Amino acid sequence: MDGCPVAYPDVALSQEEVLQEIGYGKTLPDGHVLSLIRRLLLLLEKEVKPRYMYCVYEGRTEDRAVHIRGHSLATHATITPLLEHAVRFAVFAATAGREFEQLQQHHKAGGDMLLIYLLDVMGTLLVEKTGDHMEKKLEADYPDMLHTKRFSPGYCNWHLTEQRKIFALLGQQPCGITLSDVCLMTPIKSISGIIGLGREVRPGPYACQYCELETCYKRKK
Repeated sequence: MDGCPVAYPDVALSQEEVLQEIGYGKTLPDGHVLSLIRRLLLLLEKEVKPRYMYCVYEGRTEDRAVHIRGHSLATHATITPLLEHAVRFAVFAATAGREFEQLQQHHKAGGDMLLIYLLDVMGTLLVEKTGDHMEKKLEADYPDMLHTKRFSPGYCNWHLTEQRKIFALLGQQPCGITLSDVCLMTPIKSISGIIGLGREVRPGPYACQYCELETCYKRKK
């Protein structure tokens, strides 16, 4: 299932976003780093084809889990309360795309560690912005409902193996994404999860403020 393609201008990365993500504040890196970032941004504009898809199902939260079409998603004590009052759930997948994966693999073979690192950061930003774009489409499709933030297996005690249930609800290889025996996605720069929908849901913040993972790099910011 190919999902919905996203035009790159709708999720385009800026130099400022990349610099912020790699830890630069008001200072700038040297000319070599800036030149490399600009070159990679041009490559992304020409080559990448992000995609997303979602399926919306009726469901309910109960016993620290989300129950959808015979599947019990064990979202546990942190995420489940944030999905309270949802009456429907958008099960989703989004990816920076196979083309981005190929770009990464090509440059990994060259062994330039700075370039490899910058591409990794850009891939993370790109798939998250694709997820943001998907949420805007969801808002347009369900204008009479509020929605929660998106939540993914692998965070806040929602075990990574639960991805199998997400993929079962989406169908085989959503957006061309495959799932390994240990539930890792390929292309690597992909996300999956659920979003709660309902007239009484609390949009609220991401679960970062509730998460107990003290070593997360986002917390260090």
